[in-house]
Amino acid sequence: MREEDNNILINVIIGLFSALIISIIFYLYYKGEYKKPLNGETIGLATRIKQGRPSTLRYYFYVDEKRILGRASLANPDLVNKFYRVKYDLNSPEKGHAIILNEELQPDSITLVKAGFTKTKYYIYDAGVTCKYIENSKWK
Repeated sequence: MREEDNNILINVIIGLFSALIISIIFYLYYKGEYKKPLNGETIGLATRIKQGRPSTLRYYFYVDEKRILGRASLANPDLVNKFYRVKYDLNSPEKGHAIILNEELQPDSITLVKAGFTKTKYYIYDAGVTCKYIENSKWK
């Protein structure tokens, strides 16, 4: 074997070994990042389906009076405007959270207020029958 071939072979081996080490470091870092336990639990409201590739279900929840937005890959229109359980990471809820769509929650108003939601009023004008504003409310 020539000396040039030996140098190329050594460079290829060093390059592969370096790539392997870097891959292992990234794997261990992201494995630790995504395996954090989701210890916190609260109530989340599924709000809408965002169309696109892929379509996603958008939801939000509150932690310490801070609104946190999230998305889930399951985009079923029957899930919109309903409350579900949300699990989140206590240290960084913005980065680690998941909505549990197995069962819809039917929380009472006290539970919703404790979870950070507020009830807002809105009015609909009934132009056809009574010509009056009809008061409604929804949780936000």
